[in-house]
Amino acid sequence: MILCCGEALIDFVPQKDQSGGSLYQPCPGGSPYNTAIALGRLQVPTASFCGLSNDFFGSMLLKHLQQSGVSTEWVRHLERDTTLAFVSADSADGEVEYAFYGRETADRSLEKGDLPQVLPEEIKVLQFGSVSLVLEPTASTMELLMQRESEKRMISLDPNIRPGLISDREVYRERFEKWLDSTDLLKASITDLEWIYPDAEIFSTIERILETTKVNLVMLTSGEKGSWACTSKQRVHEKAERIVVKDAVGAGDSFHAAVLCRLWEIDPIDSTSLAELNESELKQILEFANKIAAITCSRSGADSPWRKELD
Repeated sequence: MILCCGEALIDFVPQKDQSGGSLYQPCPGGSPYNTAIALGRLQVPTASFCGLSNDFFGSMLLKHLQQSGVSTEWVRHLERDTTLAFVSADSADGEVEYAFYGRETADRSLEKGDLPQVLPEEIKVLQFGSVSLVLEPTASTMELLMQRESEKRMISLDPNIRPGLISDREVYRERFEKWLDSTDLLKASITDLEWIYPDAEIFSTIERILETTKVNLVMLTSGEKGSWACTSKQRVHEKAERIVVKDAVGAGDSFHAAVLCRLWEIDPIDSTSLAELNESELKQILEFANKIAAITCSRSGADSPWRKELD
């Protein structure tokens, strides 16, 4: 089983009404949440560890997890509001910007006492990322869980940077590098790494990460330019699929889920197996991940495909 740990919120995604005017549709979202949904739809055993409100948005988020086949055993229910995120997707390539609304909301309020005391052996991978690693107290809670479990299970990380929520780039960079010492798989966009390391060349940064941290596999995305898989022995590129982009909401999350789905089929799934992936295996992972991300981009919001759609 894969346990996805992090924020769960409501994205308000722009739509056009019949007259051509704008309206916003509430959609379940949040980076680790989207990854859990995508994994569940791909029929990978998956659970979510997040904080959900008891309001009707929280009920929507809970129902969406359950309908997608995601275990909610480790969901924490809190008497707090749900975080809201308004999405802007005006660019030609569908790239999005977010405006977040919510203080002391459910997904941002997880404390040390909310952590599962013991995780079962069936959980082989923990996935972390984005807003939940920035906003306190959830950030410190997630960081503690990552460090506690990093010697027992594979850790997968997607920074999924939201610059508007980060007050100090240098402090974030130091924290990010601390996470890398617990991480086996790093999924990041070129935009993420350029923001974290603005003065460094991307592939030099990746080489340094692979040489000096626990990371054994880096999956790098760049929208229409495609994606890369990098280990200490391999660097493989795969072109993006050509589609009509509706928006890019959840595209990186579904890519991450597809990578984990393919890796789940490797036995055992662990840090050592990541380092030994060959060119053919990495290419197959990229092809599948690009396909899943492309389908997500062809639809509005973080609407990742179901396994039956791929048959």
